[in-house]
Amino acid sequence: MAYSRQDAILKYIIEEFVITAQPVGSNTLLKKYNLPYSSATIRNDMAELENEGYLEKTHTSSGRIPSSKGYKYYAEHIKNNVNSTDVDEAFKKEFQLVLAKKSQSVEDIMEKSCQVLSDMTSMAAVVLGNRSEDEHLVSLSTVLLSPTTMTSIMVTDRGYVENKTFVIANQEEGNNISKCLEILNKRLAGTSINQLSEKTLALKPILTSILGKSSNIVLDSLIEAFVSFAKDRVKSYGSENLIDLPDYESDSKKLQSIIDLLHDPLELSNLVNESDEGKVSLAFPKDKKDVVVVSQDCNIADLPSTKLAVVGPQRMDYKKIISTLNYIVNELNKYFKEANDDNKNQSSRKKVKDGGRSEKWKRQSTR
Repeated sequence: MAYSRQDAILKYIIEEFVITAQPVGSNTLLKKYNLPYSSATIRNDMAELENEGYLEKTHTSSGRIPSSKGYKYYAEHIKNNVNSTDVDEAFKKEFQLVLAKKSQSVEDIMEKSCQVLSDMTSMAAVVLGNRSEDEHLVSLSTVLLSPTTMTSIMVTDRGYVENKTFVIANQEEGNNISKCLEILNKRLAGTSINQLSEKTLALKPILTSILGKSSNIVLDSLIEAFVSFAKDRVKSYGSENLIDLPDYESDSKKLQSIIDLLHDPLELSNLVNESDEGKVSLAFPKDKKDVVVVSQDCNIADLPSTKLAVVGPQRMDYKKIISTLNYIVNELNKYFKEANDDNKNQSSRKKVKDGGRSEKWKRQSTR
């Protein structure tokens, strides 16, 4: 890909700063990259890039550092030109160990993927399930566990399951709780997850008429479960890896800012969902200093919509991060496609075998 002179200078400054974490001056660019320009030309271009908001000048040296605008411009221009050769071989080996075990659950494989991604990049990794407004309750049911305990089981159309256990005083109270959940099941089935709490509260008078004072306990427990449903769409891994990054180790406010983001599922979801469908996207939170969220769609076969993201300082190796996310998504697609093909083949073989048995039974039965 051909770059204009200023684009090339911006690219070199960003890539040098990613490696050194030190402001970059014109002499460094001339010596390291053998640029065919004079020092004065490079300084003039750096000044113009600064005026346009792509670079910032520090107070401690004559060098420049990239701004959020500069990082975003750079990443947007290189994200379609990355490939598997940009991924560390050590990461590939580690990730293949995750995939070596067959017949893993989707949740397990995504969790392990994020853990490896975080460990190998020294940044936080995030997996975001489908949006709560796109997921709906399928059923609410109860199971008696013992004479004094029972559990409610909630299932969504995306395959997620949540349960809450209640302590009951006697069988009558257990029957009343079951009756209430039957009513909720009829009224709430098909409701999107993000509306469950509000609709459950609206049904409080009906529940109170059946359970009396106990209705508050049941309601609070169910609403807590529904809120958990919505929040659990976002899970982060490896936030402790951020502590050792030079960008945060001497600035507790920056570190606290990114930790707060990782513990705020709603804000994190909004940032990740800014991405264009099927593409890598970058989000720079305006109220968070020195934070970037790089996300990638991970829509695999008929599985629930999922996004993977890396959260860290703006001084990150974008080429490596973007290529690694692409690599993970491609490998997961292969993994689950093979699993689906294996299941289909096993099912076909079973049908053939069962069909043979049926023909044999027919022949025997006509003798």
